Amino acid sequence: MHYLQIADDQYGSDELSKIVSMGLSALGVDSYQTINIDTKKNRISIGFTSQEDANVARAIAGLIKRPKTKTFKSRDARGFLLELYTLPVPEDIN
Repeated sequence: MHYLQIADDQYGSDELSKIVSMGLSALGVDSYQTINIDTKKNRISIGFTSQEDANVARAIAGLIKRPKTKTFKSRDARGFLLELYTLPVPEDIN
């Protein structure tokens, strides 16, 4: 099994999928259906039901080009995770 190293820790693809899921949900991006992370090649693919949520994922990754697809793909899963967790989490207004 391959792992992706972030800082001093190593994560498998299942762990990373859960981490991405929690990060996206914290931002209110919850239309994802699949999260696939290839730890060997450092790639990530997320299938959304919403075009807008796919564009949010692209913005997090710093991708300017916004194809009209509901699938986000990046060749830098580690970079996406780091960007996802450096974003400020919106506060709940109640």
